[in-house]
Amino acid sequence: MILFVHGFPGCADHGGLMAMSPLWGRFRLIAMDRPGYGGSDLQRNITPSKFARQIRDFLDTKGIDQVSILTVSGGAPYAMAVAYLLKERVRKVTSVAGVAPLTLKNFRYLNPAQLKMWLLRTFVPRALLEFVMNRIWNSGIEKIDQFLFSELEDFSPPDRKVFAHAEVGPVLVDSVKIALSQGPGGILEDMRVYKKSWGFPLDQVTCPVTLWHGTWDDVVHHKYAEELSALLPRAEVRFVSDEGHYSLPMNCRDQIIGDLLGTHPEQ
Repeated sequence: MILFVHGFPGCADHGGLMAMSPLWGRFRLIAMDRPGYGGSDLQRNITPSKFARQIRDFLDTKGIDQVSILTVSGGAPYAMAVAYLLKERVRKVTSVAGVAPLTLKNFRYLNPAQLKMWLLRTFVPRALLEFVMNRIWNSGIEKIDQFLFSELEDFSPPDRKVFAHAEVGPVLVDSVKIALSQGPGGILEDMRVYKKSWGFPLDQVTCPVTLWHGTWDDVVHHKYAEELSALLPRAEVRFVSDEGHYSLPMNCRDQIIGDLLGTHPEQ
Protein backbone atom coordinates (compact mmCIF):
# COMPACT_ATOMS: atom_id res chain seq x y z
CA MET A 1 0.00 0.00 0.00
CA ILE A 2 1.42 3.38 -1.02
CA LEU A 3 0.09 6.65 0.37
CA PHE A 4 0.76 9.51 -2.07
CA VAL A 5 1.11 13.00 -0.58
CA HIS A 6 1.14 15.67 -3.30
CA GLY A 7 3.13 18.88 -3.40
CA PHE A 8 2.57 22.64 -3.67
CA PRO A 9 0.32 23.21 -5.45
CA GLY A 10 -0.95 19.78 -6.34
CA CYS A 11 -3.80 17.33 -6.17
CA ALA A 12 -4.61 13.63 -6.09
CA ASP A 13 -4.48 13.53 -9.90
CA HIS A 14 -0.67 13.64 -9.73
CA GLY A 15 -0.80 10.20 -8.16
CA GLY A 16 -2.48 8.96 -11.31
CA LEU A 17 0.79 9.40 -13.19
CA MET A 18 2.02 6.35 -11.27
CA ALA A 19 -0.52 4.27 -13.20
CA MET A 20 1.71 4.68 -16.28
CA SER A 21 4.48 2.68 -14.58
CA PRO A 22 5.08 -0.99 -15.50
CA LEU A 23 5.07 -1.59 -11.72
CA TRP A 24 1.39 -0.67 -11.60
CA GLY A 25 -0.46 -3.69 -10.27
CA ARG A 26 2.19 -4.53 -7.68
CA PHE A 27 0.79 -2.05 -5.18
CA ARG A 28 -2.39 -0.33 -4.09
CA LEU A 29 -2.41 3.46 -4.15
CA ILE A 30 -4.09 5.97 -1.85
CA ALA A 31 -4.04 9.52 -3.26
CA MET A 32 -6.01 12.39 -1.80
CA ASP A 33 -6.31 16.15 -2.21
CA ARG A 34 -4.71 17.88 0.75
CA PRO A 35 -6.98 20.41 2.50
CA GLY A 36 -7.74 23.41 0.31
CA TYR A 37 -6.70 21.77 -2.95
CA GLY A 38 -8.84 20.14 -5.63
CA GLY A 39 -12.02 18.77 -4.07
CA SER A 40 -10.82 18.87 -0.45
CA ASP A 41 -12.36 21.45 1.87
CA LEU A 42 -10.10 24.20 3.13
CA GLN A 43 -9.00 23.79 6.75
CA ARG A 44 -7.73 27.01 8.25
CA ASN A 45 -4.61 26.65 10.37
CA ILE A 46 -3.94 23.14 9.12
CA THR A 47 -0.61 21.78 10.35
CA PRO A 48 1.39 18.71 9.33
CA SER A 49 0.49 17.12 12.67
CA LYS A 50 -3.25 17.73 12.18
CA PHE A 51 -2.99 16.26 8.70
CA ALA A 52 -1.18 13.21 10.11
CA ARG A 53 -3.94 12.59 12.66
CA GLN A 54 -6.53 12.71 9.90
CA ILE A 55 -4.55 10.17 7.88
CA ARG A 56 -4.28 7.93 10.94
CA ASP A 57 -8.03 8.07 11.46
CA PHE A 58 -8.63 7.32 7.77
CA LEU A 59 -6.31 4.30 7.83
CA ASP A 60 -7.93 3.04 11.03
CA THR A 61 -11.38 3.35 9.45
CA LYS A 62 -10.24 1.38 6.40
CA GLY A 63 -8.45 -1.25 8.47
CA ILE A 64 -5.09 -0.49 6.89
CA ASP A 65 -2.26 -1.39 9.25
CA GLN A 66 0.86 -0.42 7.30
CA VAL A 67 1.74 1.91 4.42
CA SER A 68 4.70 3.21 2.51
CA ILE A 69 4.65 6.92 1.68
CA LEU A 70 5.60 8.67 -1.55
CA THR A 71 5.65 12.45 -1.42
CA VAL A 72 6.85 15.19 -3.76
CA SER A 73 8.09 18.72 -3.22
CA GLY A 74 5.95 20.64 -0.71
CA GLY A 75 4.21 17.50 0.53
CA ALA A 76 7.31 16.59 2.58
CA PRO A 77 6.27 18.20 5.90
CA TYR A 78 2.93 16.39 5.82
CA ALA A 79 4.43 13.03 4.85
CA MET A 80 7.10 13.23 7.54
CA ALA A 81 4.44 14.10 10.12
CA VAL A 82 2.53 10.93 9.19
CA ALA A 83 5.73 8.89 9.57
CA TYR A 84 6.43 10.47 12.96
CA LEU A 85 2.91 9.86 14.26
CA LEU A 86 2.41 6.33 12.93
CA LYS A 87 5.92 5.07 13.79
CA GLU A 88 6.21 1.37 12.88
CA ARG A 89 3.06 1.49 10.76
CA VAL A 90 5.08 3.32 8.07
CA ARG A 91 7.48 0.97 6.29
CA LYS A 92 9.33 3.65 4.37
CA VAL A 93 9.10 7.24 3.14
CA THR A 94 10.30 8.37 -0.27
CA SER A 95 10.52 12.12 -0.77
CA VAL A 96 11.08 13.40 -4.31
CA ALA A 97 12.47 16.94 -4.67
CA GLY A 98 11.20 17.63 -1.17
CA VAL A 99 11.45 20.78 0.91
CA ALA A 100 13.20 20.97 4.29
CA PRO A 101 12.38 23.16 7.30
CA LEU A 102 13.29 26.76 6.53
CA THR A 103 16.21 28.10 8.57
CA LEU A 104 18.49 31.13 8.54
CA LYS A 105 21.14 28.89 7.00
CA ASN A 106 19.11 27.61 4.05
CA PHE A 107 17.02 30.75 3.50
CA ARG A 108 19.50 31.83 0.82
CA TYR A 109 18.48 28.89 -1.37
CA LEU A 110 14.95 30.23 -1.93
CA ASN A 111 14.35 31.14 -5.55
CA PRO A 112 12.87 34.57 -6.42
CA ALA A 113 9.28 33.28 -6.55
CA GLN A 114 9.64 31.56 -3.18
CA LEU A 115 11.20 34.65 -1.65
CA LYS A 116 8.25 36.70 -2.86
CA MET A 117 5.83 34.24 -1.27
CA TRP A 118 7.77 34.31 2.01
CA LEU A 119 7.73 38.11 2.10
CA LEU A 120 4.02 38.22 1.36
CA ARG A 121 3.11 35.64 4.00
CA THR A 122 5.40 37.19 6.61
CA PHE A 123 4.75 40.90 6.26
CA VAL A 124 1.30 41.27 4.68
CA PRO A 125 -1.66 40.80 7.05
CA ARG A 126 -3.62 37.68 6.16
CA ALA A 127 -6.89 39.55 5.52
CA LEU A 128 -5.17 41.90 3.06
CA LEU A 129 -3.26 39.06 1.39
CA GLU A 130 -6.48 37.07 0.96
CA PHE A 131 -8.20 40.12 -0.51
CA VAL A 132 -5.40 40.74 -3.02
CA MET A 133 -5.09 37.10 -4.01
CA ASN A 134 -8.82 36.69 -4.45
CA ARG A 135 -8.88 39.77 -6.68
CA ILE A 136 -6.13 38.25 -8.80
CA TRP A 137 -7.85 34.88 -8.66
CA ASN A 138 -11.10 36.27 -9.97
CA SER A 139 -9.26 37.65 -12.99
CA GLY A 140 -8.28 34.12 -14.02
CA ILE A 141 -6.03 31.26 -13.00
CA GLU A 142 -3.35 32.37 -15.45
CA LYS A 143 -2.99 35.56 -13.41
CA ILE A 144 -2.43 33.67 -10.17
CA ASP A 145 0.19 31.54 -11.95
CA GLN A 146 2.00 34.71 -13.02
CA PHE A 147 1.70 36.17 -9.53
CA LEU A 148 3.05 33.18 -7.60
CA PHE A 149 5.24 31.08 -9.86
CA SER A 150 8.21 31.41 -12.16
CA GLU A 151 7.81 31.75 -15.90
CA LEU A 152 8.46 28.58 -17.90
CA GLU A 153 11.63 30.02 -19.40
CA ASP A 154 13.02 30.37 -15.86
CA PHE A 155 12.89 26.60 -15.32
CA SER A 156 15.85 24.32 -15.88
CA PRO A 157 16.27 22.75 -19.36
CA PRO A 158 15.03 19.28 -18.27
CA ASP A 159 11.92 20.84 -16.70
CA ARG A 160 11.18 22.89 -19.81
CA LYS A 161 11.40 19.66 -21.82
CA VAL A 162 8.80 18.01 -19.56
CA PHE A 163 6.34 20.87 -19.96
CA ALA A 164 6.91 20.89 -23.73
CA HIS A 165 6.05 17.18 -23.98
CA ALA A 166 2.86 16.78 -26.04
CA GLU A 167 1.21 14.40 -23.56
CA VAL A 168 2.81 15.09 -20.18
CA GLY A 169 2.87 18.89 -20.33
CA PRO A 170 -0.90 19.39 -20.65
CA VAL A 171 -1.55 16.86 -17.86
CA LEU A 172 0.70 18.80 -15.49
CA VAL A 173 -0.86 22.14 -16.37
CA ASP A 174 -4.41 20.79 -16.10
CA SER A 175 -3.67 19.18 -12.74
CA VAL A 176 -2.50 22.53 -11.36
CA LYS A 177 -5.76 24.10 -12.51
CA ILE A 178 -7.67 21.32 -10.74
CA ALA A 179 -5.57 21.81 -7.61
CA LEU A 180 -6.32 25.52 -7.51
CA SER A 181 -9.94 25.28 -8.61
CA GLN A 182 -11.47 26.39 -5.31
CA GLY A 183 -9.24 29.40 -4.74
CA PRO A 184 -5.97 30.41 -3.06
CA GLY A 185 -6.80 29.06 0.41
CA GLY A 186 -4.63 25.95 0.16
CA ILE A 187 -1.69 28.01 -1.08
CA LEU A 188 -1.99 30.42 1.84
CA GLU A 189 -2.07 27.59 4.38
CA ASP A 190 0.98 25.91 2.84
CA MET A 191 2.86 29.21 2.77
CA ARG A 192 2.25 29.52 6.52
CA VAL A 193 3.47 25.97 7.17
CA TYR A 194 6.64 26.28 5.07
CA LYS A 195 7.93 29.43 6.74
CA LYS A 196 8.24 28.00 10.26
CA SER A 197 9.04 24.83 12.21
CA TRP A 198 7.08 21.78 11.11
CA GLY A 199 5.99 21.15 14.69
CA PHE A 200 7.43 17.71 15.44
CA PRO A 201 10.94 16.26 15.96
CA LEU A 202 12.35 14.94 12.72
CA ASP A 203 14.97 12.95 14.61
CA GLN A 204 12.12 10.73 15.82
CA VAL A 205 11.03 9.71 12.33
CA THR A 206 12.30 6.17 12.74
CA CYS A 207 11.46 4.53 9.40
CA PRO A 208 13.89 4.47 6.44
CA VAL A 209 13.68 7.60 4.29
CA THR A 210 15.02 8.01 0.76
CA LEU A 211 15.45 11.56 -0.52
CA TRP A 212 15.60 11.79 -4.33
CA HIS A 213 16.73 15.10 -5.78
CA GLY A 214 17.81 16.36 -9.18
CA THR A 215 21.05 18.33 -9.35
CA TRP A 216 19.41 20.80 -11.72
CA ASP A 217 16.40 21.42 -9.50
CA ASP A 218 15.92 25.21 -9.36
CA VAL A 219 12.52 25.02 -7.66
CA VAL A 220 13.65 23.23 -4.48
CA HIS A 221 17.43 23.52 -4.26
CA HIS A 222 19.31 20.26 -3.74
CA LYS A 223 20.84 21.71 -0.55
CA TYR A 224 17.46 21.15 1.10
CA ALA A 225 17.86 17.41 0.59
CA GLU A 226 21.22 17.53 2.35
CA GLU A 227 19.75 19.49 5.28
CA LEU A 228 16.73 17.22 5.62
CA SER A 229 18.98 14.17 5.53
CA ALA A 230 20.99 15.51 8.46
CA LEU A 231 17.81 15.76 10.54
CA LEU A 232 16.55 12.23 9.86
CA PRO A 233 18.22 9.25 11.58
CA ARG A 234 17.71 6.73 8.73
CA ALA A 235 17.91 8.89 5.62
CA GLU A 236 19.62 8.17 2.32
CA VAL A 237 20.08 10.86 -0.34
CA ARG A 238 20.03 9.98 -4.02
CA PHE A 239 21.11 12.84 -6.24
CA VAL A 240 20.34 12.37 -9.92
CA SER A 241 22.52 14.29 -12.36
CA ASP A 242 20.95 16.56 -14.97
CA GLU A 243 17.39 16.21 -13.64
CA GLY A 244 15.17 19.08 -12.52
CA HIS A 245 12.20 19.47 -10.22
CA TYR A 246 9.54 18.18 -12.60
CA SER A 247 11.71 15.98 -14.80
CA LEU A 248 12.99 13.83 -11.92
CA PRO A 249 9.67 12.17 -10.98
CA MET A 250 8.81 11.69 -14.65
CA ASN A 251 12.13 10.34 -15.93
CA CYS A 252 13.00 8.31 -12.82
CA ARG A 253 9.47 7.27 -11.87
CA ASP A 254 10.02 3.52 -12.12
CA GLN A 255 13.31 3.57 -10.22
CA ILE A 256 11.70 5.65 -7.47
CA ILE A 257 8.65 3.39 -7.16
CA GLY A 258 10.79 0.27 -7.41
CA ASP A 259 13.04 1.47 -4.60
CA LEU A 260 10.03 2.24 -2.44
CA LEU A 261 8.59 -1.22 -3.07
CA GLY A 262 11.94 -2.95 -2.60
CA THR A 263 12.22 -3.97 -6.25
CA HIS A 264 14.65 -2.48 -8.72
CA PRO A 265 13.55 -2.25 -12.36
CA GLU A 266 16.21 -1.75 -14.98
CA GLN A 267 17.41 1.82 -15.44
